[in-house]
Amino acid sequence: MKSVLLSGAAALALATPAFAQEISGDDGVDIIVVETTKTGLDAFVYPGMTATVDEEALDLLRPVDLDDLLRTVPGVEVSGGPRHTGQTLSLRGQGRENTTLLLDGARQNYNSGHDGVFFVDPALLIGVEAVRGPASSLYGSGASGGVIAFRTANAHDLLDAGETWGYSLGAGYRSVDEETRASASAYGRHGTLDMLGSIARRNSGDIALASGADLPADDESLSGLFKIGNDFAEGIRAELSWQTFDGEAVEPNNAQGVGAVGSLNALARKDIGADNLTLNARIAPPSVDWLDLDLTAYRNETGVDELELVSGRRLRRDLETFGVRGDQRFAFDLGAYRTALTVGGEYYEDSQDGFDSNDPNGTRGGAPDADSEFLAGWAQLEIDGPAPFGLPGRVIVLPGIRYDEFETSTPTTSAVTNDATSQRLGVTYAPIDTFNIFVSWGEAFRAPSINELYLDGTHFSLPHIILGPPVFISNEFIANPDLLPEETETLEIGFGVDLADRVGADRLDLRASWYETDAENLIDLFVDFAFDPTCFAPPFFSPCSAGTTQSRNVGAAELTGYEVQASFAEGAFAMDASLTGIDGEDVATGAPLGTLAPTRLFIDGRWTLDRHRLILGGRIQAADAYDAPVDPAQHRAGYVVTDIYASWQPFAEHGLSLNAGIENVLDHDYDRVFADVSEPGRSVRFDVSWSQSF
Repeated sequence: MKSVLLSGAAALALATPAFAQEISGDDGVDIIVVETTKTGLDAFVYPGMTATVDEEALDLLRPVDLDDLLRTVPGVEVSGGPRHTGQTLSLRGQGRENTTLLLDGARQNYNSGHDGVFFVDPALLIGVEAVRGPASSLYGSGASGGVIAFRTANAHDLLDAGETWGYSLGAGYRSVDEETRASASAYGRHGTLDMLGSIARRNSGDIALASGADLPADDESLSGLFKIGNDFAEGIRAELSWQTFDGEAVEPNNAQGVGAVGSLNALARKDIGADNLTLNARIAPPSVDWLDLDLTAYRNETGVDELELVSGRRLRRDLETFGVRGDQRFAFDLGAYRTALTVGGEYYEDSQDGFDSNDPNGTRGGAPDADSEFLAGWAQLEIDGPAPFGLPGRVIVLPGIRYDEFETSTPTTSAVTNDATSQRLGVTYAPIDTFNIFVSWGEAFRAPSINELYLDGTHFSLPHIILGPPVFISNEFIANPDLLPEETETLEIGFGVDLADRVGADRLDLRASWYETDAENLIDLFVDFAFDPTCFAPPFFSPCSAGTTQSRNVGAAELTGYEVQASFAEGAFAMDASLTGIDGEDVATGAPLGTLAPTRLFIDGRWTLDRHRLILGGRIQAADAYDAPVDPAQHRAGYVVTDIYASWQPFAEHGLSLNAGIENVLDHDYDRVFADVSEPGRSVRFDVSWSQSF
């Protein structure tokens, strides 16, 4: 397939007609931003599947955590339970390690199995974009599942032409965990300078589950966003931003665990901190045709400190990331083809520090002190023009390649070095403006993480099986510096169709795809849980352990899936829907994989009554039953959950907005895959906001 696609791309280039023809995109179609695809293509013709959560959707739904924020994105599954700090995510069946997260273009690499992966208050966001499928040709390690980019606002986003400053205030309440929230923003511009400052606070208690139980989850957070930007000249702009998150939670040590608290999941007070300092620069002066440069430099610090309230044990995991990235785009014509070449380079490094007061050396199991460095360069070509060979319509060819070198080391071990090349080719053929088909092929890789290479310390402890407490025996981590990078190859075939004119609607478009991912050298965590025979005979310690845990490369796997997403609008009514399904198996044994999600349907419909400045809407989430033959304990029944919401602006000339909703209207008791706890029950929320600009 790789040879066929590359040969096809070469044939398309050689068959370029020698006449000019202007091709323009449809008005009103979503444009994909630079952070994700590095193209100017609209979503309808891009050779792959994308999704956005725009400012209007964020305002209507008022998300409080990752699950709320990403629920509408096809292919994304947020698991780990309803506690904010326990949630993690997967994209197309590939976990957090294979999903690249960006905040204003800066990598977010923090990953904890039990204490969360990404800390930002949704009130500070203005949009989210996701590109599913392998993106390693642009983003390197950890992007084989795709990329999710989060964006915060600047003053220009919130001010209309002629306005120079403004402010907004907001407050809200959610009944399921008695959450109260408040936010305030001020923004303005003077001459070439613009500034924004935002602050948000949340405070919540135990979560009332649909099962009737309460989940211990008291937490509070204070978040801030501060931005200053300057337009030095036409096409030359720099923007410096600082996003900070300071949270405290009282909950079990393992935030993904059930409500019961015991010796293996002690109640802990967690101090959560995240600071992201990012500098973005855009250099594209109109007087220099060839110069179109984007630069990003960032420094992130993320950490969770824990104090077990009964034992006094202290745990810490901190990750510091520094990175720089640059992309230069050259736009030119090749005969009738509009062409752009994007070249770039990136360097980033992670430095992790872990601590456990129960260990004589301070070593925290699963969080070794280590550093990793990545150095990369890439190129992506974008060709857009008339179809060759006398065919009607338009063709888009999007090849890309990236080379990475990476190194990981600890203070006491020699460095582990490796390199990888990632390639991607996407082709879209649109015989008419309202229909297109695409094929995408891509290679991706994931370097072994710090935690996987250098696991050390105690994984878990149990009471001695003969002597009992206070004598404990442990399962110990074992490092594996010989791990190989995971490698994946994905083929995706899809189409897009716009039926608005045929049915007389304002909008009716549909995008669908089928994909297959073949993965090799998968990295998995093996827990060899076994007691030494000497545990059962006096003196019961000579030696006695509960086995070992180690990361290992394990053969190959195959993932297949499909995604369908549709949008409809006619008059006052609009609807978005998606259907996703995924399956997978171990190639050697044929056994189903244990990291998948059930088939899921999502529908969001809303009526906009302009005369009354009122929006009424509802959402339906439906999931099929999930069978897990490898681990029957992970079987989950299917579910249907309904939410309703409304937004009202009482005054036409004033910025007052009232927003309300009822989530899980029928109080349906259900739980997600890989969560050992039910989801929240019926919840009423209410928000009020006031904004003015001058």
